[in-house]
Parts: sequence; structure tokens; C-alpha cells
Amino acid sequence: MNPEIDLLQRARKGDPVAGEELFTKYLKESKSIQGLLRHALSNPDDREDILHEIYLQLIGSHNLFRGDAKLSTYVYQVARITVFQKFRKENTLKRGKVYRRIQEPFDIADGEESSPEYYFKRKQGREILSELIGRLPEAYRETLRLRVLEDLSYDEIAEKLKIPLNTVSTKIHKGKKLLAILFQERGLSEVFEF
Repeated sequence: MNPEIDLLQRARKGDPVAGEELFTKYLKESKSIQGLLRHALSNPDDREDILHEIYLQLIGSHNLFRGDAKLSTYVYQVARITVFQKFRKENTLKRGKVYRRIQEPFDIADGEESSPEYYFKRKQGREILSELIGRLPEAYRETLRLRVLEDLSYDEIAEKLKIPLNTVSTKIHKGKKLLAILFQERGLSEVFEF
């Protein structure tokens, strides 16, 4: 069997060694992927987040990689599509829905930061987030708490929890989906992105 096909199949089946190799060699250390992300996104944190989204697309995809081309070519195509979908989602949000970053859950007018109401809203928002994250299954709770409430990077979380980077990515992705359901249950219908 082609070793690249084998690597992708093992990563999709949850093999942590294969997952780490796929993430490191074909995404994090790939000059073409890094160039694509630098060209598309100016913010390094956005590039890091989309890198993990690309990884999740790779391992969660049912698309068949037959080995006709190199795995790096396949990964690049998945990356291009993922970046395109991110821009399409953002444009949709700009055209009609409320868009707020979850770390900054309130739109702030000039000078509002100095008002007591701002601090109260901010504190209240963090309390709601903390409560909802506390209701998540234990498998996702700490990872999401570190990402959302402490604003740690994926690398910092992996180091702190002593787990592979691709595991951090998966836990955050699944935890965000569960958190979105809890937001809906609380009647917080805005679109949250984190």
C-alpha cells in the first residue's frame, strides 16, 4: 500500500502517531500551506485556527485519496477549500447576522470601556461562558476553558495538558459544537465565533 494513503487512513481511524505526523509534516511545516495561510489571513491566531480546521477536514472527510497525486497536493486542495469556506461564512455573517467573538461578547462603543456597565456586562458574559463550559462533558471542558476563557493558543494547551496538538484541535472543535447547542438552549441566538 502507498505509505501516504496508509498515513491518511491511520490518522482518520484515530491513530495519534499518524495524526501528529499528518498535522506536523503536511500542515504546520508545509511551505505551500503556510504561504496560502499567510496570503489569505493577516492575523497569526486566525492562521492557527484555520490550520486546525483544515486538519479536522482532512481526518473527518469521507473523500477518497487514491494516491494518484501526492498527499501534499490533496492536503493543499482541502486547505484551499477550507479557507474559501471560511471567507464565504464571514461574508454571510457580514450581510445580515450578528457576529461577535466569544472572548469579546459585547460590541463596545468608543469610551464605553471606562463605564461600570461595560465591566458588568463583561463580567456577566464571562460568568455565563464559564457556567456553560462547566456543563460540557469532562473530555472537552478543560481544553475549551483554556482556549476560550484563558485565551491560550493550541500549542500552549497541548503543552499544558501534555496531549498531542491534533487531540487539542479535535477536542476544541467538538467542544465548540456542544457549546453552541448550550447557547441556543439559553436563548443566545447570535452567531458566536471563537
